[in-house]
Amino acid sequence: MEVRQLMLDFYRRFRDAFNDEIPIIFKRFTFHWLMWILPLIIFILISSIFYRGVLFDLPVGYVDQDKSVLSREIVRDLNAAAHANLINYDNQLFKAKRDLEKAKIYAILYIPPNFEADVLAGRQPTPMLYYNALYYSAGLYSIMDYSGLIATLNTQYRTTMATSIGLAVPPLTKVNFNYDGLFNASGNSMYFQQFSAVVHLLQLFVVTTTIHILAQLPKRTRPNYPFVLGKLAPYTIWYTMLLIFEIAMLVFFSNARVSGSPFAMIIVVFFYVIAAQSIGILLYTFTKTTIDAYTYIGVLVGLALTYSGIVVPELSMPWIARLISSLEPLTYALNKLFDLFLRHSSWLSVLKTCGILMIYPIIITVLVRKRLVRRLHSQ
Repeated sequence: MEVRQLMLDFYRRFRDAFNDEIPIIFKRFTFHWLMWILPLIIFILISSIFYRGVLFDLPVGYVDQDKSVLSREIVRDLNAAAHANLINYDNQLFKAKRDLEKAKIYAILYIPPNFEADVLAGRQPTPMLYYNALYYSAGLYSIMDYSGLIATLNTQYRTTMATSIGLAVPPLTKVNFNYDGLFNASGNSMYFQQFSAVVHLLQLFVVTTTIHILAQLPKRTRPNYPFVLGKLAPYTIWYTMLLIFEIAMLVFFSNARVSGSPFAMIIVVFFYVIAAQSIGILLYTFTKTTIDAYTYIGVLVGLALTYSGIVVPELSMPWIARLISSLEPLTYALNKLFDLFLRHSSWLSVLKTCGILMIYPIIITVLVRKRLVRRLHSQ
């Protein structure tokens, strides 16, 4: 009976705080900025950066010192591909290198003299295509079509040379490459960066809003923990719907395909927002002032960006970095949300992710429940 009474008391306090917060959510201008103006502005800015989904027509210089049928074919085919827009430097290799250093072009294709004659003679000459590694993304995309082009030419001329000298060409293994992605294979990584940036930045606004709400509570009432949770609950629902809206806009304008259940995505986002709010409570509770709590948000965002797999894949990290990654709620939410995009993920795996995300508020509740109330009463 006592347990039931405690639960009813918790529910009443939670309900009263929830009902008290609902009418005044949009009466404060600060919350307009935190809840939809800034998130949508940043969403638009991020979308404008990645709106093409992949980098096209990147300037690539070429120096053709052979000027044969084969060298012109290589230049023509590479220019016809999606990523490179070739610029002729005639024989001015030094000028091409200088423009590469100044990022006027992102790569240089160099075809040596007597290239076609050496190919037909079986001497295996090497055309070189190299890029400025300081501009990693642009440079890498500018040479993306080159390996496939050279592989095609190798196959073609291998048969031609073998026929000319009277040798039979041994059959090669036929390999079919199948992938199931959001777009073409080259665009997936950039889409993942855009998608992950949207999910990542929501955590920033959730934590900031949570700290702001906690800082305002002592001005209106003498809070207790159920009351605090009730005050935060409307914002849990709001930010869940905001992130789902942003993901829907991303899918709509990018013509992406969602293989998993959208309802499952809503559930994962809901628990992700709760985990982010609990981190905001933790920061507020264990800092002396609200300004200190805001300051540590930068550390939180930096850790999440570095170790969640957005910048560096998790499997490429050393074990200590993977350990830090496993402590971030963003890691689990991001992986599961992207998993729901790519395939029909099972409900068991969705519930497992939600269970992991619920560990954060449970542990943080144990850590801060009494300390938080004392902190709020002391201000």
